[in-house]
Amino acid sequence: MLLFGTAALLAWTGRPQWLLVGAVFFTAPIDISKALVPPIAQFYSPGLYLTVGHVALLGLTLLWLARRLLVQRRLPPFGRADAAVLVFLALVWFGALRSPQGGLAIASALSYSLAVLAFYVASHAIDDPADWRMLLRASVAVVLVQAVWVALQFVTKLPLALPGSKSQTGGELRFGGEGFAFRPSGFLEHPNALADHMTLVIPVALALLLLGRRRLPALVWWAALLTLGAAAFQLLLSLSRGGWLSTVAGCLLVIAVYWRRGLVRTRQIAALAALTVVAVAVVIAAYPSILLRLTGGDDRALESRSILNNQALAIIRTAPLAGVGFGAYNRAAYETIAPAFALISPEYQQSLLRLVVHNHYLLLAAELGIPTAAYFALLLLAFLRLPWTVRRWQDPAMYALAIGLIGALLAQLIFLNSDNYYADIRVYLLWLMLGVLRGACRNGRRDEAAGDAEAGASAPAEPATPRLLPAPRG
Repeated sequence: MLLFGTAALLAWTGRPQWLLVGAVFFTAPIDISKALVPPIAQFYSPGLYLTVGHVALLGLTLLWLARRLLVQRRLPPFGRADAAVLVFLALVWFGALRSPQGGLAIASALSYSLAVLAFYVASHAIDDPADWRMLLRASVAVVLVQAVWVALQFVTKLPLALPGSKSQTGGELRFGGEGFAFRPSGFLEHPNALADHMTLVIPVALALLLLGRRRLPALVWWAALLTLGAAAFQLLLSLSRGGWLSTVAGCLLVIAVYWRRGLVRTRQIAALAALTVVAVAVVIAAYPSILLRLTGGDDRALESRSILNNQALAIIRTAPLAGVGFGAYNRAAYETIAPAFALISPEYQQSLLRLVVHNHYLLLAAELGIPTAAYFALLLLAFLRLPWTVRRWQDPAMYALAIGLIGALLAQLIFLNSDNYYADIRVYLLWLMLGVLRGACRNGRRDEAAGDAEAGASAPAEPATPRLLPAPRG
């Protein structure tokens, strides 16, 4: 019935790609999935889950490829960034093929391939201005709808999981003898995943907001303000310290770039800092659990992360170059005794053995080897340079989107150090965000070339004048 209704809607509007773009970005952070290859073996691997976001992505991919090959009669594009990402994906598959987890590792590699497919499609298929507007509208809509859901979870102190979701059964956080707080997870499986989603949203909303109403349509500016408030609300209630730190770093990068470009002044930054301090004070007074999250007990969370890191380092030492195989971390954890395990009880050891290290770089180094983990980190760092491949941005909103996304990328680079990303929805969101960043910069370069051509045709002796960016300070 759902597929029939979707097909009818596509036929009625006559704009299937426009609707599919909206479906991809609205459903991306909604963790409703069907297990195709569940992790039911003795040792855990991510397996293969098909989410509603994956279904929308596959539909958009097929439509775009059909138009590209049959209507435009052109091969799909393949640039240097695509090649660099494909090399990393090949390393993932090499690790899966040699993994002792067998078919479960292959399924996990397929799951990771869907995330990389999202990068490729977002990089190239979203080209029309109407598609970009739909992308932003869908991204805003899911944040606002999820904010309502988070508020309901918080008020009722119940997970209120969506049908078909893999949300956890409870979200209580205990502060030692100082009480407890409920942590909502929204449409995702865990409060930390909710915080991860917000680290992607908040820097972009801030970047749009700081451009001001003179450079943006009023509706866009007010939508950015509403989105920033809704996302900050969800991030605070997630009580994720890693999410808070990562988001602050991403926002500081946005502000620093804007100050460097002269888009915000020092006194505006000072006013924003003062407003933030007041807002934080009010929020802590209204919800003291935020302060307790920083000062109270954490139910051994930091201790567990430290022991897991020690365990991951022990695994890395057994196979530093090629790793133990993709999806084989849990198996290797049972086979490798970490030195830190000698200091904890057998019951605590068993509870930690069911987990993977809460550091994505160490997880990659353990499963795929140190060189592959280093390549992944350098690949993400390279994406931070993309906005500077455009000398003059013609569209202020597209420029703000690109700068907001590098702020989000910096937040991800930090958050990857403190949480258990695997081949899951957070990795999917990361690669989808990288694809949007690359697509925005591709559009910026195309608009720049068109502006240069127009300026050259009208006044060959005069250089093109920047429409948005003044000269950097210093």
